[in-house]
Formats: sequence, structure tokens, C-alpha cells
Amino acid sequence: MTNKITIKETANVFDDHLLDVIGNDFKFDHVKGMAEWLKNSVDAYRTNSIHQEDQHVIFRFTDQGVTHPIIECVDFVGMTQIDIEKAFKRWGDPNAAKRGTRIKTYGGHGNGGKFYMRQMFGESRFVTYKDGALNIFGFSENKKYGYAQGFENKKMSPKEAMEFAEITDLPIPAEVKKKILAGATGFTVVQGIAPEGIKSKFKVAREIERLKNHPQSRRILLRSNVAVVYNGHSLYALLKPDDLLPLPGKFTEPRIINIPKELTVHSGSESTVMEMANEKYPPGKLILRTSSEALARGSKLGELNRIDILGEIGVIGSYQLSEMGVTGFPAAAFIYGEFGPAHDGDASILEDPANDCVSNDRAKLVSNDTTKALIEWIAQEVDKLAAEIAAVEREKQKANQKEITSKFNDVLNEWKNKHMRRIMSDLFGGSGTDGGGGNGGKTGTEVSAPPNGFDFKFPQAEIELNVPEKLTLKISVPQSLPLGATIFFKSDSDKVSLDEEKISIKSDYLKSTPEGQDVAFINIEALGSIIGTEATITATAGKLSASIKVVVVKEKEKSSGKSFPQVLLSGHNPDPLGIAPDGILTLGERDPVVYQRPQDVSANIYWINTASPMASKIYDRFTFDSIQWRNFLFDRYVDIFVKEAVHELYKRDYENFNADAVDQKISEVVRQIHQSAKEDLEQFLFDESYVTQNE
Repeated sequence: MTNKITIKETANVFDDHLLDVIGNDFKFDHVKGMAEWLKNSVDAYRTNSIHQEDQHVIFRFTDQGVTHPIIECVDFVGMTQIDIEKAFKRWGDPNAAKRGTRIKTYGGHGNGGKFYMRQMFGESRFVTYKDGALNIFGFSENKKYGYAQGFENKKMSPKEAMEFAEITDLPIPAEVKKKILAGATGFTVVQGIAPEGIKSKFKVAREIERLKNHPQSRRILLRSNVAVVYNGHSLYALLKPDDLLPLPGKFTEPRIINIPKELTVHSGSESTVMEMANEKYPPGKLILRTSSEALARGSKLGELNRIDILGEIGVIGSYQLSEMGVTGFPAAAFIYGEFGPAHDGDASILEDPANDCVSNDRAKLVSNDTTKALIEWIAQEVDKLAAEIAAVEREKQKANQKEITSKFNDVLNEWKNKHMRRIMSDLFGGSGTDGGGGNGGKTGTEVSAPPNGFDFKFPQAEIELNVPEKLTLKISVPQSLPLGATIFFKSDSDKVSLDEEKISIKSDYLKSTPEGQDVAFINIEALGSIIGTEATITATAGKLSASIKVVVVKEKEKSSGKSFPQVLLSGHNPDPLGIAPDGILTLGERDPVVYQRPQDVSANIYWINTASPMASKIYDRFTFDSIQWRNFLFDRYVDIFVKEAVHELYKRDYENFNADAVDQKISEVVRQIHQSAKEDLEQFLFDESYVTQNE
């Protein structure tokens, strides 16, 4: 064809179902969503050239006197109808957060806050006021967005607008309130009504503790003024992240490492050299810091045991050390840090569109050769620092460790192996614990409805390397979903694949509870390709979402095999996994008394910390042959029994996992342990002159 044809360009048209597909990729929880709202508020201040000290944001939680709980985020900038049309209504625009300016902003494509509103609430909207006009724009129950009837550019006075938005009683600084009433500034109240997963009451303190240290909010909270109000009462007048004191001595100051201009990434027998810097992008820097308190898994500060990847402004990805391939635990549990551009405010080579490294939701980097090389290099640098920390601890403990023997621990291991199966069987039925991890056991053949109408049968599971493993999703039918509804499944790791990406509910999948409730059992198979990989499998159907965490292990323990953990002494017993420096795991006084590295969880290994404050005190006042030392070891075995029982309770009956259930189970397991110890360990625990059979 020789005729020249010119296409008349027009705006793209897409179906709203595309938003369902994209929104499901964001994997929201409310803390992550609130961090997105906070970023949006700070960007509004930045694009209006308002200094950090004058940036005020209020989170308000209300669950009293309302039909449904409400989460709100309030800032004091405001939007006009033009702002809404040019910024908020646009999807996927990398410049949306800039609102027509060249100012650097935390927002990426302007999607995060909107998708949180759309995906995680029954209804959501923002009430915004500026230049004498109030607008209400948001999402309906059907996830369609638009203006509220009668509230498009509605003229009203500042006082009337504040009363309408019900913010007059909020702790607004006097100078800010004065500016609003004078018309010099406005306000925006983002409202989420009927939040997903919250039936009646917020656990505000717990969620705010997580928000304080979330990758997307921590740095903002260091600089901005953020308050929290719960049911009309001030919970936090000024919300700030936790301040971490460093390890003493040579680890007090941050360690700064410049990345090489090139890194090599290995894939099988092939290797590829990746560019990490050039004339446009100087070499980035890794800053590693230490904490005097272990950032242990499951602890209050455990989420800080990570490396945040910084961009031109804000975090563009974040990784727990355990998921980066770091092996230097427990010393690595005292390390956290960040990787970013050579100078604050510069763009990173990762943000160059040609490299395709930054994901839409900025939770993780896009997985490619560049990011794999970066993460591998960071893990190596963390392990180097961890090795230095461990070396200092080993030097401090040399004198004490010479006196320790395994003879008493061997006695307790034998006693534990004799009684753990019976005790766990008495507590839970069946053959006892499955050795930590795995799918847990069945509580019986009786069908029960999922607690939220849409849940995986278990919250976590082990999957055996290269062996398809069945995962079961339970759905209340038709209360949550009708027959024929489609559920979408996704793994967040390319090392754990699924045999199905979507399944429709069929009548063949239904079973009935004793009360006559129909429950659909949907099975998918997960396949893990690399040992130690941790992945989250997510199931979604519209606004419904459920997830299960899986870890890939070499081999799952069979019911006929070993059904109890291995208990070892730090600084003394060889490391069965062979990853500790010099083959011996060294713990310090700041580590937990009973400890597991991330790798120990799947291997079912526990370590008793022989350098803990109480252990050191026993050595100072007595000896490691004393009755006090034997009782110390026994108490640690009680701790391990309790930990195993609590985890088993969570796996088998997490629907009813609460404080009363845990307290009852702990009381029962301790009673049975003491009964068995009375029968088998009387001399061990009470005889000053006790000796082992080998002595």
C-alpha cells in the first residue's frame, strides 16, 4: 500500500475490569495503604511549596457511634476541581503526583492511594475544600468512581466546610486553622468506610506501630508532623519512628560502601556483567547500620531487619535480609540499612526506564539481571559486617565456652524425644507435632466454614523441593461468592509456581458444615524450585483476598520419622547447616535466650543461648556443672515445648487463635512437662551431686 495514512490519535479506552487485575497486584494491607495516603498528603504539601515543619497530617480512626469503622487521612492543602480532573482521575500517569510541577514527589504513578481506596473498603471518598469550593469524589460500592451528587464545586464558607467534614474538633495547629478560615489554604479528608478485614474494632496501636517503621512511611515520619486520633481522643500527638541505638564499639558508626560500576550476575553456567553506574548515574552507596537490640523475626522491631532501596525521593523497594540470601545470622539480625543514589536527591540508575527495575507498587524491584546482581552484592556486604560482629562476640566468649559441655543437654534431648510426641498428641490428637512448619494436622473430618468467608485452610505451609504440594482455599457459598465465580491465584516469587492461575467454583467442590453451610474447597498445587525460598500465595476474587505463606524445604518430615526439634548449645555444638562462621554458631547477650535463624525454622533446630545474661550470671556465681545450670537448661526446654505448642495451635486452629486459647494451651503443656520431669528428671533437677551415666 503506497497511500499515506495518518492515524488520528485519541485517548485510550479500557474496561474497569482492568483495574481489578492491576489492583490485585498491589497486595494491600491497611498499613501499606495508609503509607500511600501519607505519601499523597506530603506530595500535596511539596507541590504547593510548603516547608516540612509546616506539613501536618492527621490519621483518624473511628469505630464508635458509626455503622461501619472508618479510616481517615487529613491534610491541610486541599484540591480544586481542576486538580481532581488533572491528577486524581488519571490512572498510571508517572507525573500525576507532581500536579503539573517539576517538584520531586514520593508518589510513583499516582495509583497506590487510589487502589487502596478502591480495593480495601466498602466505600471510599475524599472530601476536599479549596478556594471557597467543596468537592466530594470517590468510589461507590461497585468500585466506580465519580463525584457525589450535589457536591461538585459546591460553594461554601471555610467554617461551613470544616463543620461538614467534621474536622473542627481535630488537633489542628492554631496557625493552620487560622489559614483555613482565612481562605489561605484548604483541606482534604480521605475516608475509607467499612475497611476490609475489620468487622467492628480497630487494633490501632498495633497498626500504628507497623506504620511507624514501614518502608514507605518511616522517612516521611522523621520529618513531617503526623498525629493519630482514635474515637475523638488523641493517641499520638507526634508520631515518630523508633530510634535504634547502635551496637557499641567499632559498630557505632554507619558503614558506607560504594557499589562497583559493574557487577556480575550468575545464572547456572552463564554469567552476565551488569552496569551499575555511568556518567549520568554515579555509583550508588550502601549504608549499613547496627542496632543494639536484635531485630529478630516476630519481634516488635523485626520488620526493620531489612535494606530499603532508595530512589530520587522515597523508597522504590524493600527487602528483609532473610529474603536477600543473607546467611550471617544471628549477627545479621543486628543490621539494617539502605541503598540509594550517590547523593541525596539524585536519580538512581535503577529508575532509568531503560532498565525496567521499579515496580508499580514499589514494594519490590522488578526481578531482572540488574536487580539480582544488586541484591546479591548487598547480601555479600551484609554478611561481611555480620561476620565481623560475630567475631567480636566469639572473642568475648572464649573463656566461658571452654567450661561448657553437652552432657546435660544430651540428657534433656533424650528426655524431650521420649515425651514430646506423647505430650503433643495429648494436646492436639493424632501423632503429635509434624516437626515445625508444614501443613499441620487435621482437627477432625468435620467441615467448618472459613472465619472471613474466604480463607486458606492454613496460614502457612512447607512445600517439598520439586514436589507439587496441594494448598486448599475455603469459601462460604453463596454468602461470599456464588457458584461459577472465578478466583485468581498468584505467587509473589518466580521460584514458587502454581499449576492454576484461575479456578471457577463448581458444585463438585462443595461440602456442608453441621449447620448446613456450604463450603467450597478449591485446591491448587504449588511447586518450589529452590530450597529456602519464601513466597506468599494470594487468592483474589473482586474485593475478597486471602493469602498463605509457604517455604521450600529439602524434605518434609514424614509422620513416621523424627517428630521433635533438635536442641543445641550456641558456641559449643557444631552447626548442622554448616553456615555459621568456623562451623560454630555464636550468640550474644542481646540475642534471644532460645533462638532460631531463618534457616533453622525449616530445619527444625533450636539454639539455647549460652551467652544470655542469666547463663553468664550462673557461670559467674556457680559453674556449668551446677544444679543451677541444669535448671537453666530445663527451663529452656520448657520454652521450646511452649513455642512448639503455640505454633501447632496456630496451624491447626488459627480460626480460634486468641489470647485465651493460647493461655489455656500453655498452661496444659507446662503441666504435662512438669509431670514428665517429675517422673524422669528428679535427680537431674534436684540432686547436687548428679552425674550422667557416662561419667
